[in-house]
Amino acid sequence: MTTDFTTDNIDRLNASPLEGLRGWEITFRSANEGMHHQLYANGRLADWTESPAQRRFVLDIEEAPRQVAIAAVSAANRAVDMSAHLPQGVRQPAWVHRLRVVRSIQHRPGSRLAVLGDHATGQMDPTPLMVLDLWPAWSPRWAWGEYPFGMGGFGHGGIGAPGFGKGGFGAGSFGMDADLLRIDVPLAEEGTHRIVLRTLSPDGRSADSAAQEVTATPPPAPATSLSATQHDPQAGKLTLQIE
Repeated sequence: MTTDFTTDNIDRLNASPLEGLRGWEITFRSANEGMHHQLYANGRLADWTESPAQRRFVLDIEEAPRQVAIAAVSAANRAVDMSAHLPQGVRQPAWVHRLRVVRSIQHRPGSRLAVLGDHATGQMDPTPLMVLDLWPAWSPRWAWGEYPFGMGGFGHGGIGAPGFGKGGFGAGSFGMDADLLRIDVPLAEEGTHRIVLRTLSPDGRSADSAAQEVTATPPPAPATSLSATQHDPQAGKLTLQIE
């Protein structure tokens, strides 16, 4: 932990379903006075407070399970993803597969990336787990001829391209680093999954990567009922049945 980040002195974490909305209200208690707070879901920054007094977050519902954690941070770091300081099991839960994909300039604007899986059945599902734009409109490409030539570092044309060690090393044009897509794939089913990445071109062509095998261990399903089956007042013992 650092002086700007801590998960200590935070308790009474509670998640309540929001009425009429597909979401959860996350509340907590914190003794870290004067600090802002961050909400992490499956090891990724999901939200942060705009005042030190706020003790509430709203989290959208997803199909796959999510593990949440609250951290207290300095005001300057409230919007900074500091997940590297989380414990390993919180930073990357056992049901999350983390992908690093080079975003190449060979992929033209309008190209998409589909993540396909078999849900641990051995049979690939044609419906993707997720689909992402490889080159969103807001993302610079640093491609040959698209930026002023020779005005970048070492005479390259990639002004603002990923710095040394911050992307795919040497995977860009002229041996520069390339941008990396960081993708988290939550897997809802326990077992060994096969994952395939499919590149979809604007002209309808597609190309599949080799399949990856990933083992996922999601948490058990939440209990649907809790009932008392036996009570022994003399022994002070209460037996509960959970379904």
